[in-house]
Amino acid sequence: MAMLHYQFEAIHPFSDGNGRTGRILNVLYLCKEKLIDLPVIYLSKYILDHKNEYYRFLKEVTEKGKWIDWILFMLEAVNQTSTLTLKKVNGIYENYLSVIEKVRTKAPDIYSHELIEVIYNQTYCKIGILEEKKIASRNTASKYLRRLEELGILASEVVGRETLYKNLSLFKILSNR
Repeated sequence: MAMLHYQFEAIHPFSDGNGRTGRILNVLYLCKEKLIDLPVIYLSKYILDHKNEYYRFLKEVTEKGKWIDWILFMLEAVNQTSTLTLKKVNGIYENYLSVIEKVRTKAPDIYSHELIEVIYNQTYCKIGILEEKKIASRNTASKYLRRLEELGILASEVVGRETLYKNLSLFKILSNR
């Protein structure tokens, strides 16, 4: 992966977007080699956070053939990013289970597995999504989302003519570095 990334960056085939494309190729290569199942790690963060080292190591490969430092840098990027991603995935799962328990005990009248799934599919939900997924009619969907807001699981925000409900804990987990 490190060698592939270096070669792509050295060729620099596009006038714009080489860095982003090269970083995407890293993750796709890890998937292709079955080192990860899904392209869920975000190597760009590590590379951008260590931009000076990244460019120094790239340059040293080009000018001095110093592959070891470059490969070790890229392996550390995968290691740290994987660790962070696993921590987030585990945090989301633990939070998901605690929300299931909270809704089951404090609002059993609105609990359904499908409702909890919807609010964990993305950080924001709206009435129309519950209608579309055939979880509830418009009025009932509104009641469900307001009840989840009362429980502190969601927070509403009016955007234009629409009310969006943000999954607070999911948003926090995904936002933390």
